[in-house]
Amino acid sequence: MTRLILAELRASWATWAGVILVSAITALACGIAVSMLETGMRAGEEYLQGFSGGTAVILMFSAPAGIAVIATITRLAVDLGRPAYARWQLAGVSPSQTALVVIIQIMAASLLGGAIGFGVTTVLAGPAIHSAFESGTGGYSEIPIITGPLTAWVTIPAAVIIALLGGLRAARTAAHTPPLAALREPETRAKRMHWWRWVLLLAVLGGATAFFSSLFQATDRSAFLSQGPLVPVVITVVFVSAGPIVYPWLLRGWTALIPARISTSWYLARHQARYHLGRSTASITPLYTGTALLGGLFTMTATVDASLQAGGEKGVNLELSQVLLMLGGPVLLAAIGAAVVIFMSNRTQGSEQALLQASGATSSTVVASALWQAVIHVVTAAILGSVVIILTAVLTSAALGRFVPAVPIIDATYALGLIGVGLVLTVLATVLPVASRSQTSVALQLAAK
Repeated sequence: MTRLILAELRASWATWAGVILVSAITALACGIAVSMLETGMRAGEEYLQGFSGGTAVILMFSAPAGIAVIATITRLAVDLGRPAYARWQLAGVSPSQTALVVIIQIMAASLLGGAIGFGVTTVLAGPAIHSAFESGTGGYSEIPIITGPLTAWVTIPAAVIIALLGGLRAARTAAHTPPLAALREPETRAKRMHWWRWVLLLAVLGGATAFFSSLFQATDRSAFLSQGPLVPVVITVVFVSAGPIVYPWLLRGWTALIPARISTSWYLARHQARYHLGRSTASITPLYTGTALLGGLFTMTATVDASLQAGGEKGVNLELSQVLLMLGGPVLLAAIGAAVVIFMSNRTQGSEQALLQASGATSSTVVASALWQAVIHVVTAAILGSVVIILTAVLTSAALGRFVPAVPIIDATYALGLIGVGLVLTVLATVLPVASRSQTSVALQLAAK
């Protein structure tokens, strides 16, 4: 069994590399947060409150993004491996053994990613935290940052647990899907919300309702300002929880506005994006969460700043070092997430593109179709992020308007930059594999499958 696990990890390293990478980034963000808490505990009560507050702020932004992205990428990795799991069962491996092997693969990949993330934390935590506290008072920027046992025992297991929660159902499905069905269709397609997703969505909606009720019932402005940064986080989590409903509906909706007849490549890309909803979801989620959180935070701050200054009071602002400390993890996940999905799906996409060429499609049509599909994912993420940013501006101004005259102000500058970076990386991850495969004959590409 051990030889089977190691052999499959080596053969499918490109697929599991995505899980390792996103686990490492999430562990890094979590590690920096926990190292602040560990430092405060060592430094004493005088500094514990300040450092623990920083820990809470980082986790407030990084945890939703990390959980959503790791879970989505892990499910995709298992789905992409279903043909291999089917061949195991045809060779005599039982469904329970198959599920066990898949779970161990998830644990191994996430454990390695968590360890890498912790290792990077030991290098980056000190400079990142000191830079964020540099403009403050109280001597926080002079305290040596500790990245010790507490940080390791929280961050590494957290990465493993999140990956397991995201991949357990996919592992069970892969093990109990009839082998011939798995070989016919290598990727599952999400068509409906399962009962547990409805329960999760109802719980999230209940929490969001309670939060906004508290926000609009705040008795003073300081109480509102302490809760304000959570506005984009709560809205983002609601949309992620409703992903199986929202993503397909939005993707189909806006792509339907562009006629399929304008080009063959657009028709193929739109069909592929709609058909492979699991892959589309994995591409959209990282960029959406990062864009929504980044743009939402700046929009909330801009609305509050403009409202306070209009009333003759001192405004508020965000320093870049503080933003990077709070949103470094989500921004990294957003920038590389869609590109990672394409890299993970390289084998499946290569087979599909070879079949298109065998059916008469030209190389330029195949490349253009792949590029359009990347654009579809990025635009869908941008639309979802824009909705969160607009809602953040409207709700923030409405809640703040109870204390001072407030007008919604949208600051999407950095969010647009993040969308641009995500698009460039996605296009590169799309074009380079296609270009490398162009040197291989279609017959050889299909024979390799």
